[in-house]
Amino acid sequence: MTSRQDIEAALKAADARLDALKAQIETSADDKLLDDGGKWSVRDCLSHVAAASNIGAAGQRALARLNPPAAPAAPAAGAAPAMSIDERNQAAIADRASKSVADLIAEAKAGHTASLEALKGWDDAALAQQIPDAAPGRPAQSLAGNILRFLEYHEGGQMDRIEAALHVRGRWA
Repeated sequence: MTSRQDIEAALKAADARLDALKAQIETSADDKLLDDGGKWSVRDCLSHVAAASNIGAAGQRALARLNPPAAPAAPAAGAAPAMSIDERNQAAIADRASKSVADLIAEAKAGHTASLEALKGWDDAALAQQIPDAAPGRPAQSLAGNILRFLEYHEGGQMDRIEAALHVRGRWA
């Protein structure tokens, strides 16, 4: 079972990874990622990481799946339609357009700090609760496992994309 200490260690490792890559990201921020046909730059991907860095919020969303509303709330009259995931990602990138790489890294690390604080608010029983997966067909897992997976899979995967682009630049620069 995933422990509180596993999550704490993963958050510290994520901070160390950001620190280790900072100088390379600053010099290669406009380089395109390798796996999306030039859609995102390294900086765009870092903006996405910063926007999603508070995994405590991911934990709250996971807990909300335990007690879903009986019926989805109807949108308010005149409300804008819900944004797609791509639209939300692009909005997060646009919201951070004026931030420097150092600011984005600081934001991501602040999200990790907020996550550590949220983690303190969950007792071991809450962390052990089995949460239905957001994707149909995948088995339920503990809240702690859900949080750790989000950090390692989502943020870690985005950082892998950044590192791949940085590696190519360094190799053929």
